[in-house]
Amino acid sequence: MRHGFFGGAFFRQLLRAALFTLTWVVVPSGYSPPVQAQTKPLILPVALPPGASTWLLGQPYGNTIGAFLRGSEWYEAGQRLHFGIDLSMPCGTPLVAVADGEVVAVDDLSFGSGPHNLLIRHTNVGVVSLYGHLLERPPLVAGTFVTQGQEVALSGDPDITCDSRPHLHLEIRSLDYFSTYNPVEFIQADWHMLSLIGSFRYPVFQQNLDNAREWMSIDDQPNVQFGGRPLNDYAAPFPDLREGSPPPNPSMMRENIPSVSESLYSTRRLTFSGCCSGAWWHPTQPYRLFAIDGAPNQRAAIFEWNTREDSLSSLVGQAPPPYTSPDGTHEITLEGTVARIRRTADGAEWTVNTAGGFPSLSADNSALVWQIEGSVSTLNQPPRTEVWVSAADGTNPRMIAAENGLSAQWLDASRLLLSRREGIATTLGVYDTLNGDVIILGAWNRMRGLTVSPGGSRLMFYLFAQDDAAQSGVYSIETQMDAQAVQLSWFGAWRWRDANSVYYVPFDGARVMDAAADRNTLHIYDLVTGDDRLVLEDIAIANGEWSVSADGQQVVYWNADDLALWIAQPEL
Repeated sequence: MRHGFFGGAFFRQLLRAALFTLTWVVVPSGYSPPVQAQTKPLILPVALPPGASTWLLGQPYGNTIGAFLRGSEWYEAGQRLHFGIDLSMPCGTPLVAVADGEVVAVDDLSFGSGPHNLLIRHTNVGVVSLYGHLLERPPLVAGTFVTQGQEVALSGDPDITCDSRPHLHLEIRSLDYFSTYNPVEFIQADWHMLSLIGSFRYPVFQQNLDNAREWMSIDDQPNVQFGGRPLNDYAAPFPDLREGSPPPNPSMMRENIPSVSESLYSTRRLTFSGCCSGAWWHPTQPYRLFAIDGAPNQRAAIFEWNTREDSLSSLVGQAPPPYTSPDGTHEITLEGTVARIRRTADGAEWTVNTAGGFPSLSADNSALVWQIEGSVSTLNQPPRTEVWVSAADGTNPRMIAAENGLSAQWLDASRLLLSRREGIATTLGVYDTLNGDVIILGAWNRMRGLTVSPGGSRLMFYLFAQDDAAQSGVYSIETQMDAQAVQLSWFGAWRWRDANSVYYVPFDGARVMDAAADRNTLHIYDLVTGDDRLVLEDIAIANGEWSVSADGQQVVYWNADDLALWIAQPEL
């Protein structure tokens, strides 16, 4: 969750930069973006449609945050970019040839992607496909010809456990092997549907504040030249997670927002084409929307829109935005081992020694939580994490838990959600900082996408690739003693509308495979009554980037058709 910037000086210099930026983004009258090619030569490498029980897009190609953080460790040879796509799937998932071709290598680990790999040359397309992290040596030999859709291998896990990181790493390389291309350019699929759910982290792509629009969408990524200079060695990355980040903020309470209309929602375009990835709402003022934008080779700025008037209302300041409290009234910075907290209303500041842990404030700004991670970890063993709490001014600091794979975040003013990952299992519990009471909610295998409702009374998550396929899907559970997780009737991406309802976009795996119609629908689902209401019949979301305003009535989304910000809301 992005923490916003709410206030600050109105700098004349930055205003001039903003006017330049706005001139730069204007598009000609009648402009329309190119239609996605419907004749891409390759198919997806999995015959099964994607879904909760089969496979999902884990990490796209290119300028991902994961590649930025692991660039020197895993991706240095490939200009520090993720030079393939990762598809999450259980070990042993059958893989198929993306096109007719000739096998050119089996288990040639000079290409990496162990423990087993496979390379197929597709001369008619002009590329080579590389299948990595396979379960076993493929039953093929060099010189074998395969046809598009023929089973060629089984997916595996780079850590060989099948419980660590089971996925397929797929590369599309040049015929001389020295370059890789974005698979989105070659593979026929509904990539925007695939981007809705499944990614290892959100946001997905690493923003360069000195070129804010570059390489921020799934279909706009550079070719990689092996051995070339790093492409993402940014002086001003955003978000900058190299030293960690605070626990996610709780959403401010929104309870039982009434529907103002039973009709479908209307949509309207708010910005010019290209603007902007990563927009975020003010946490308490529903018509204030923020985004980062800027021209190439110019430090980006933070802009504010008034969505009531559909106007750019001000330039807030230079990017990046600071981390803030849940209600936006306090700013938090980390200075070595000390956190500095500033109350924006009167400028009062104080410091808290957190031993380098980045803290977050509770929903009422009365308490802090922070985490201190151990320095030793392995891919199969997450680091030992200490969870600390104190009063907002740093008094009464105390460690409340210390375990491997532990994390914490505020549910509300006094309760913490504790999550512990061990192998494929995640255990959830609630810790009351007022009295020390602990509630264990349960443990689930392959849990993903955990989110907290406004006010903290409910959680939602999805279970991926369960042994019983019928148990794979989206779940909701209350954060109370003896609560039971309830599986919902749909699978897809969701955002909280209020304490008891969500907006959701259904995930349709069959449509991903044929890419016949790159469109989605938007629904409201009531977790108490089970009511499911269609509110928008035609929506196309880029990168899975969409969010809900503080009043629960507006949805902003990055439109896949024109890469502009659009607003969906009830007809008044």
